[in-house]
Amino acid sequence: MKGYELKNNAWLRCEVRPGMFENEVAICITTVDGTVVSFFVPVDFVKSFPGEKAIRVEVVDRTDDFGVVTLPRRTFEGSNVATVPARALRFA
Repeated sequence: MKGYELKNNAWLRCEVRPGMFENEVAICITTVDGTVVSFFVPVDFVKSFPGEKAIRVEVVDRTDDFGVVTLPRRTFEGSNVATVPARALRFA
């Protein structure tokens, strides 16, 4: 994309819920079209920022409005790629 220096890794804001086992959590992410996708990850995949939780993702592409990311696990809905709002990404 013109005007962007793409960084491959970012933190994606997410909702964290209890997992099925003690050492995992359920992650819920809202895509740009409002769909919620979910998957389980180990507890240590989640990072806490002030007022929010996030997981590490690889950014494949992005614009001012959205980012296409590779998630750390396949979602229950079937894919490990999601298009998320750009405001949900934090580059560190």
